[in-house]
Amino acid sequence: MPHVPRAPRASRVLVVLLVSIIIAGVIAANAVAIVPPGYRGVLLTWGKVEEVNLPEGIVFKTPFAQEVVMVSVMIQKAEVTESTASNDLQEITTKLAVHYRIRMDSAWKVYQSMRQDYLHLLIEPVIMEELKATTADWTAEHLITERPLVVEQLTNSLNKRLNPFGIDVLTVNIIDFNFSPAFWSAIERKVVAQQDALTEKNKMEIARYQQLQAIITAEGQYNVTVIRANAEAMKKILEANGTATAIQLITEQMTPEYALYLWISQWDGKLPLVMAGNQTAFILDISKLMSTNSSGP
Repeated sequence: MPHVPRAPRASRVLVVLLVSIIIAGVIAANAVAIVPPGYRGVLLTWGKVEEVNLPEGIVFKTPFAQEVVMVSVMIQKAEVTESTASNDLQEITTKLAVHYRIRMDSAWKVYQSMRQDYLHLLIEPVIMEELKATTADWTAEHLITERPLVVEQLTNSLNKRLNPFGIDVLTVNIIDFNFSPAFWSAIERKVVAQQDALTEKNKMEIARYQQLQAIITAEGQYNVTVIRANAEAMKKILEANGTATAIQLITEQMTPEYALYLWISQWDGKLPLVMAGNQTAFILDISKLMSTNSSGP
């Protein structure tokens, strides 16, 4: 038989060492996991969910026996479009966006009950159900005019339903309400009627204002007339009182000497022609008598 040369001992050792390094590397790689930001790690031991939430960063696990599954705890969005009915039986197609987040301490619970399919298994059905229940509490008109209150009610109801599963509802946004053409026609007729009523009311207010202005103007003119009449009457009263007071003062201060002075100051130099006695009156030219007396006998 031909002689087969054996591999050198050093070569065999090198191969064994290389295989050992590879195996060790595989074991070491399987013993660690990296949880990225915005996630929590769910630890599985032979497929069983452990009641722990692994934080961000490097985490250690038992090689081959344990596995780390990533569950997002970032804000996520669920968007649904659903046909609902209002309290007054108006058909509405509502487009809704809900922002939610899995709580950091509930990642293992969510994964244990729903794995990674929590959006379709839980969140979307709950949103549709609560949306129908909420719109049924409001009339179609109030769904538009009271939208903030509708959103608040829907947010509270969704949180009440999803919180026990470890899911928090952060915001609810009503993207759109689509109503039937009949509803929009009714709204348009109502708006037109309200505008017509407002126009008539404005006309009545203008007429009432003009009437009020006329009344105020008439009252003002009347008051001015009364004030003028009162002023004229008061003026006359004051003048009469002044004349009476002056006469009273003159009468009280009158003396024979002052009376003679007044008579002389107002005499025009002519003597009277008429002299009157107790029973008879006769005409006498006093000036002629005075001239005769002055010429002498």
